[in-house]
Parts: sequence; C-alpha cells; structure tokens
Amino acid sequence: ALALCAAREAKAAEHNRKLDKFIADLGYGAAEAVQDYVSIVVSNSVYPPHFQVKHGFTFDPEAAELQLTVLVPGPDKIPGIKAHKYTKSSDEISSTPLAQKECKERYAGAVHQVALRSLHEVFEADRRGIMRTITLQVGTETVDPATGRETYLPFVATGAAREVFLGFNLSNVVPAATLGLLGAAVSKDPFNLVPADTTGIRRA
Repeated sequence: ALALCAAREAKAAEHNRKLDKFIADLGYGAAEAVQDYVSIVVSNSVYPPHFQVKHGFTFDPEAAELQLTVLVPGPDKIPGIKAHKYTKSSDEISSTPLAQKECKERYAGAVHQVALRSLHEVFEADRRGIMRTITLQVGTETVDPATGRETYLPFVATGAAREVFLGFNLSNVVPAATLGLLGAAVSKDPFNLVPADTTGIRRA
C-alpha cells in the first residue's frame, strides 16, 4: 500500500512539474507551448455534426503571430433542405429543397461566421496577449476538375490585430461587413467553389 501511495505521489508530482513547465513556457511565448495551447483551444471548439471543421496552425514567436488555417466542409456536404412535411394519408415524408440563392447565402454565411469565430476563440483564450496578430485562411478541399487531384481553395483570407479585433462587439455585427473592415479577401461565390483572391491582403 505504501509503495502504491508513493507511486501515485510521484506520478502527481511529475504531472504538476510538466504543468508548471507548460505554464512557464506559455508565459514566455515559447512556440511549442503556444501551439499546444492553441491545439487545446481549437479542439474544444464544437461544431454541428454535419459541419465539422479542421484547424492547422503555426506560431511565430518573433512576430507574435499565429498563422491559422481552417478547413470547412465543401458546399456539397451542406444540407439543401428547407423543410420536411409529413403527409398522414400516404404516411410519407416529403422535403422542400432550398432555392439556389438560399443555398449560396447559407454556405457563404457559414464560411464568414467560421472566420470570425476562429479569430474570436483564439484571441479570447489568449489571456496573456501572447498572440498580437492572427493571419487566417478559411477554405475547403475539393477535386480539381482539370487535374483530378485534391486541391485547397481559400474562401476567406485576412489578418487581424488583437487590439482591433477584441474591440468589436461580435453579437451585433454582420460577418461579411466585419471581414470587409478587416480588409479580408473574400470569395464572391464559395458555394460554386470560387476562391478568394489572396494577393495583397492588408492587416487590420
């Protein structure tokens, strides 16, 4: 029993040592610790089952900049149903599809919201202010009809400074307008897989 207690105490002490080191490294802005922390933040970001996103990132400690890429599902993965209706006499459920315009607006809106949400979650979690800027891309992967290969298409590309972004009241904004204020490059039609022009992005 004593040996078991000693083993538990040693394990707890080692865990606490690693935690203390992680907190210290994070305070110093060590790249590996910051990336581990961002990994924890984005892994706790819950999206609907039909709209799962993936994150990739690197931290540059000299520039205090996080480069964040968010991969969203393609438009073909998004439900295009407006409503379901049950008919008792035939015991059938029929569905009403969304109009093409509504599908386009729904998908573009989702992409814009993911962009702002991603910036918000990382900046809010960074209480020490280690990350002064975030450069962000939100896009999807699809098969290029010309090559037959998987290719990445950016739908939003922007840079955001911490002080500027945290000054926004996101509960009142129109996401497309906020992205415009940030100087973001935004796809004119992500639903039809039109990429954003990512050349010459300015940082807010």
